[in-house]
Amino acid sequence: MKKAALLLFLALFSPVGGRAQQDTLLITADALRDGRAFVRSIVISVPGIDLVAHGNPRYRLADDTAFAARACDDGAWQPLDSFDRAQLVTGQVYWVRFQLQVDTSLAHAPVDLDIYSQGAMEVFFNSELVEHFGTVPAYGTGDGYQAAPFVPRRKVRLRFAGDGAPETIAMRCVHDPMFLASYATANQLALTLHLPEVNGTIERLEDSTLLQYGLFVGINLIILLLAGVIMSRSKRDRSWLMLALFSLFMALVGFTNIPPKGDFGLSLRAVSGISLLNPVVYPLALFFLVMVMRTLFATVDRRSMLLFGTLTVLMIIASYEPFFDPAGGRNLDAWFTILFFFEVARQAVRAVRNQVHGSWIIGIGAVLFITNGVFLEQYYQYTGNEMVRWLRTFLRFSYYLTMPVTIAIFLAVRSAHQNRLLARQRDELDKEVHDRTAELRHEKERSDELLRNILPDEVAEELKAKGHADAKHFDNVTILFTDFKGFTEASEKLSPQELVEELNTCFKAFDGIITARGIEKIKTIGDAYMCAGGLPVPSSSTPAGVVHAALEMQAFMIARKKERDAARMPFFEMRVGIHTGPVVAGIVGVKKFAYDIWGDTVNTASRMESSGEVGQVNISESDVCVGEG
Repeated sequence: MKKAALLLFLALFSPVGGRAQQDTLLITADALRDGRAFVRSIVISVPGIDLVAHGNPRYRLADDTAFAARACDDGAWQPLDSFDRAQLVTGQVYWVRFQLQVDTSLAHAPVDLDIYSQGAMEVFFNSELVEHFGTVPAYGTGDGYQAAPFVPRRKVRLRFAGDGAPETIAMRCVHDPMFLASYATANQLALTLHLPEVNGTIERLEDSTLLQYGLFVGINLIILLLAGVIMSRSKRDRSWLMLALFSLFMALVGFTNIPPKGDFGLSLRAVSGISLLNPVVYPLALFFLVMVMRTLFATVDRRSMLLFGTLTVLMIIASYEPFFDPAGGRNLDAWFTILFFFEVARQAVRAVRNQVHGSWIIGIGAVLFITNGVFLEQYYQYTGNEMVRWLRTFLRFSYYLTMPVTIAIFLAVRSAHQNRLLARQRDELDKEVHDRTAELRHEKERSDELLRNILPDEVAEELKAKGHADAKHFDNVTILFTDFKGFTEASEKLSPQELVEELNTCFKAFDGIITARGIEKIKTIGDAYMCAGGLPVPSSSTPAGVVHAALEMQAFMIARKKERDAARMPFFEMRVGIHTGPVVAGIVGVKKFAYDIWGDTVNTASRMESSGEVGQVNISESDVCVGEG
């Protein structure tokens, strides 16, 4: 297809002479209305006549003012289809002529000649110069030409003589190798003849085509921007980087393919340079497409990057084949494109087969990308009806946008899925932390309760806050001692379990009695029970309160004795001694530590218990004085 366009162009700009009657194109009003002229810059046909395809052009590699004459005999000139580009040299002038047999009904009727090509040239109609582009060398010289500013479509208004004699269009052109190298490969060459009313349709189609390519470029740039923003926030995920690069080069592919580049006021050299970039950016776009696919599914490595990087370089070289080998027909770039398409399809199938979340999006995108690319290549030069034009538009949109959009959607779906998983894990972790915190809080409460059960509340708080509790001196502490009479003899009549249960019953009752009166339990030693009032807070209890507690304890033991005696079970009888005086209180030891008190007051209270009577409460003289005071 590219070689044919090149031959058409080169033939269009080479000279010949007059011709036989059968080589003269018949121009009628019906032919202008019903014919289909190929508007190459927008790849569509409009009502008119394609002079390159049907005008039997002839060319000649020579330069003479007589070649512009209507009566010039160009019969010996070479036909367009036998033109050989190798015969041209830079700056060489050559002529192209068309002979038209115009129906007399078109006499003085206006028609428009659209020239879709570029370079320095002069256009003659019936011997008269009607348009010129750039600067063509003076007759008889071979240099001094200057290319014209690029315009995608040049319109020349003609009026047929309609006098029955053949009418001619002669074009004096100069060979520009840079222009041929860039525009022959871009297929931007055509010469059409049509009625003026078709101009509006062509302009609308050109604007529509420009808008389409603008959308391709714009959407890819938007994806590039979004990928760049997300990439800056998640630098570890290389997928967004590869998508950004892929979208960048897809945007460049669309930009280098925009047909009416002249609308931007670019020079011929600038537009030629842009067009020459297309064989570079398209392979790079395919390379980054493969890289983003492999990055998405964790199959990218140095070996694959080196392999496809090499294929990309080879594809770029093969894409310039028309430049260094115009007669070649190998189409190596197409084979490289197939290799890249195959890799895209392979990665998509692999992802779907491995049931990667959201991989069906990539699968659909790969299918549309490959099939639309194949069909777009087939329909690109096809000048069909309106339906074909819409099909080509759809294929163009799908091809340029399918993979960038589907990859962006896949990444968004994957990110949403990962966020849902992270949210679920966070919720589970929060629940686990909440449950564990509740357990720790419960364990702490149990530990605090156990600690308060072992130590007075004030001492326990001091121990938790400071890690230790300071020993303190108290001036007036009332100490109570109890002891069971005949404990040894009673224990011989009870089993170990029964003995412990009976002691536990008694001591639990004592704990309840002293707790109700604010008395602090100190410890138990065998069958002895010790408690103290007036510490660690002096106002917690009074000596009278301790005495009342002792009386309640004796009352419990007497009632317990009657209960067990009625059941013919061994029972305990108790002595109680009380003394008030100064003590030192504190914690000793680091293992199984306990709150204890020391001083002569403790010894006196113990002696008061041992010298007391069963069923009575023996108090010292100091307690009587304190009580009276």
